[in-house]
Amino acid sequence: MNISNSLSLAQKQQLKLSPQLLQSFELMALPLAELQARIKAEIEANPALELPGMGEISYENYAENARVREQKGQDDTYSDSSSYGSDEGGSYDFEASDRQQKFMENALSTEETLQEHLLSQLGCEQLTDQEYEVGLVFITNFDANGFFTQDPQSLLKTEQLPYSEKVLDVIQRFEPLGVGARNWRESLILQAKAKKITGNDLAILTSLVNDKLELMRANKQQLVAKQLGIELEELESIYSFLKTLTPYPGQSFANGPEAFVIPDLSIHQVEGNLVMKMNNSSLPDLTINAEFESLAQDLGNSREAKETQSYIQHHIKSANDLIFQVRIRNQTLYRVGEILMDYQREFFYNGPQYLRPLTQKTVADILGVHETTISRISTAKYIDTDWGIIAVKKLFSNAVGDEGEEISKNAAKETIRQIIQEHQGTKALSDQKISDLLKERGISVARRTVAKYRNELNIDPSFIRGTN
Repeated sequence: MNISNSLSLAQKQQLKLSPQLLQSFELMALPLAELQARIKAEIEANPALELPGMGEISYENYAENARVREQKGQDDTYSDSSSYGSDEGGSYDFEASDRQQKFMENALSTEETLQEHLLSQLGCEQLTDQEYEVGLVFITNFDANGFFTQDPQSLLKTEQLPYSEKVLDVIQRFEPLGVGARNWRESLILQAKAKKITGNDLAILTSLVNDKLELMRANKQQLVAKQLGIELEELESIYSFLKTLTPYPGQSFANGPEAFVIPDLSIHQVEGNLVMKMNNSSLPDLTINAEFESLAQDLGNSREAKETQSYIQHHIKSANDLIFQVRIRNQTLYRVGEILMDYQREFFYNGPQYLRPLTQKTVADILGVHETTISRISTAKYIDTDWGIIAVKKLFSNAVGDEGEEISKNAAKETIRQIIQEHQGTKALSDQKISDLLKERGISVARRTVAKYRNELNIDPSFIRGTN
């Protein structure tokens, strides 16, 4: 019994501390363009990684390159880009070489993403391994704005909950200020706190952000000042400060000119049936270079030979880790895609209003993995559909409406958007009127819920929309 407990404890500790496991989590959350760039960098730095059509490698080439690097004072990394495409000393796969060249050209060198920016700051913090893992879970579950899309507590295992508050406080101090919030209102308040706004000023700003912005945009400053119990001049001062803050702190990362969306999957109707394909053309078939691997054999016992053998084995291990992690990422994403295609069949046939309620926990239970795994593999991934390229996370949605008449939250939001668009050019619909029209369509959503969804769609209230 004691031996069994000891083994269990050792396995649990390895799960938390394994750098390979942490890296696989990171790879799971990477969008395809960033994964391409990561693989491209690894190919250029690691001679153990091989793409189809790469040239011959020999110990003489390695030794000569090592000598040249030493003379130039370069790091001891092997990269012979001139050998790519060489047909000397062996057969040449032109088709494979074309695939390799296409990948290397398309592996864009993107600017630093919000997630990378936050993860680099997390790595500089003095955290325990448990706290670091919680931070990793949080950051890989942020949307493009740096916001949580679900309750952060629900992302964690029971044993991780005690670290939640401390880690969240650390992340909310990262740059850009305002990340780690649930929405743009909470983000503005976090930014104000970070800029040392306290006491009564913070209370007034909080009330302004949460309850009075619509009135301010409607030029009701006198009314707002009266409701807050302050002078108009003080209100204008606080409002001017508020306008210096950023409601969506991740925008400069997510919406820059270097942000490219490449779908990982495609699901289309083909002759009346749904067909799913993986975007394999965007990722190469990585293998271990057998000739490089063979260099580690029969090198003798000299100091130079041992150093060479250690160098080769290190790069082979690194290459194998990358190959395994990419394979796990792709297999997990494919399995998730199959479930989505099955559960959201009506959406793929008929469009966004036919999304069914489906939670990440449901998919996690089907696959037998933790819910955070589904969240990571869904982050920044896209599917090419007959209704456009959509984010994988858009296909997950909680249920709304009365029992027996439930639809997904995203379907309800899409219907609200459609109703508002249908009434453009007429008097703007109130939230209550939208609720009534939804009910006529068999969707029971309360007025307050309509207002919440409308805000999430970035659609102004009726008194601001006016007559379009």
